[in-house]
Amino acid sequence: MLYATLAEAFEKLEQTASYLEKNSTIVELLKRTPAEEMERVVLLLLGRPWPAYVSKETGVGLQQLKKAVAMASGYPLTEVEKLMNEVGDLGEVARRLLTKKRQVTLFSEKLTVEKVFNKIKQLPDITGAGSVDRKIDSISELLTSSNPLEAKFVVRTVLGDLRIGVAEGRLRDAIASAFDTSPEKVEHAYMLTTDYSIVAKAVATSGEEGLRKLGVSVGHPVNPMLAQRAKDIDEILERMKEKAAFEIKLDGIRVQVHKDGDEISLFTRRMENYTSMFPDIIDPLRKALKPKRAIVDGELVAIDKRDGKPMPFQEVLKRRRKYEIEEAAEQIPVEIQLFDVLLVDDKAMLDEPYTKRRAELEKIVQEVRGRVMVVEQRVLSKPDEIQKFFDYAVKIGHEGLLAKDLGAGYRAGRREFVWLKLKPVLETLDLVVVGAHYGKGKRAGVFGSYILAARDEESGRFQTVTRCGSGFTDKDLKELTKMFKKIQLKKPHEDVDIEIECDWYFEPRIVFEIEYEEIQLSPEERHTSKMGLRFPRYLRIREDRRPQEITTVNEIEELFEMQERRKGKRA
Repeated sequence: MLYATLAEAFEKLEQTASYLEKNSTIVELLKRTPAEEMERVVLLLLGRPWPAYVSKETGVGLQQLKKAVAMASGYPLTEVEKLMNEVGDLGEVARRLLTKKRQVTLFSEKLTVEKVFNKIKQLPDITGAGSVDRKIDSISELLTSSNPLEAKFVVRTVLGDLRIGVAEGRLRDAIASAFDTSPEKVEHAYMLTTDYSIVAKAVATSGEEGLRKLGVSVGHPVNPMLAQRAKDIDEILERMKEKAAFEIKLDGIRVQVHKDGDEISLFTRRMENYTSMFPDIIDPLRKALKPKRAIVDGELVAIDKRDGKPMPFQEVLKRRRKYEIEEAAEQIPVEIQLFDVLLVDDKAMLDEPYTKRRAELEKIVQEVRGRVMVVEQRVLSKPDEIQKFFDYAVKIGHEGLLAKDLGAGYRAGRREFVWLKLKPVLETLDLVVVGAHYGKGKRAGVFGSYILAARDEESGRFQTVTRCGSGFTDKDLKELTKMFKKIQLKKPHEDVDIEIECDWYFEPRIVFEIEYEEIQLSPEERHTSKMGLRFPRYLRIREDRRPQEITTVNEIEELFEMQERRKGKRA
């Protein structure tokens, strides 16, 4: 398959704002793609030659890529720099320079999808002395064989910034339409594999039977099951037919542990591989997990060295780093508490009831004191006993309780009422950032306030909830501005409903945790969710939350109703 076919589709996607038109373009591309090329095409559609759970980057920076563009186009680096300052997009720079290319290539062959995919995929493996120059040469070779449009998207793919508005969530409907199956079946297969390239190839090759054959496998993280909020103990007992398993709710990083022989991998709920960041927990996990192969679900919690008590979520986040890992492990020790099992050897456990999965988890885990344990759990039915357990959990430093339906299976990627969380205070909200305004006075030159949105469950779109300008340190403002400039847009993103005029809009990628004093009804022309927050305050970035997992408009409405009922009781 020629790469030109892919580049033409990318260009059409970039210029199309309509969801339906984008979907139609992707469907047409998938129908034209041979089954043996399907995985490559889908991954390149998503902008990288690896699935999301593979923690790799090309290792090629902007300056090196400028040199490759200069070599391929025959223009001096100064010309590349000058044009880059004008247009701000190196992919577009490459397109323009190759359109008026000075350097004539006599024997260049047409680019194929396979060649582009393999060349970019191999970039991280070019290491050692002279590796920078060899990477530049490799990219230059691709660009020399490219037509101007192909060069634009080769450059963007190497940078990891394709800019065509295709995220993983958009592929579900396109794959379903292209191969005449239901979106629900496509989504279920994705929840088990976390890789739309595998899903697309399976359905392209064998139809729905191919999807049915996809399942849980070690090394491929499963989308985690999520919990709904509960108003109180009475609601939990009503929904769970007067009896449930109650686990201590932990305040840490949700991780899925994959064991394959001696190899241990840690994946977050965002499908990021954190294994290298927590080397101190790997050997304890090898010792604790008895089966040769297993997938278990748990939470990494930071522990205070002085008293052994759990520390807040932001402390364990300090362990996420590429450098000085051993020093961080010494300063902030962690333990992992396991609460579910998805696979034991070759047996998938997802469809088994909670009680059977819990019994299996206790059977396969040999606890390692202070490092690996099974989370404390009690099966309860009496409100006073539940309250007593809840008070105990909070007293020893945890968030509260998680109630689980005794007969429910593990519903990958779902947030349902068979898991209910019970916390002691009004919850903070996780909202995605969709726009910003520049600050004034002391905040001049940085974004001083941000427009935040919740997710509408029915449409999947993001609807604005609040403008937040409080809680930021000067350092936060500088770092956030630098971060958001990389994803800024001149007009609202196509998946965002917003009526507020912003200085800049953003791709809905980054999630803030927000505290607030009160939820208010908001006129539709102000916030498209029709809800608003009084005195919102920034707490932190929720790097463990994907935009699809943020607080929903419906959840905010429910919190508003709870708030108003409490007001009535006080009155």
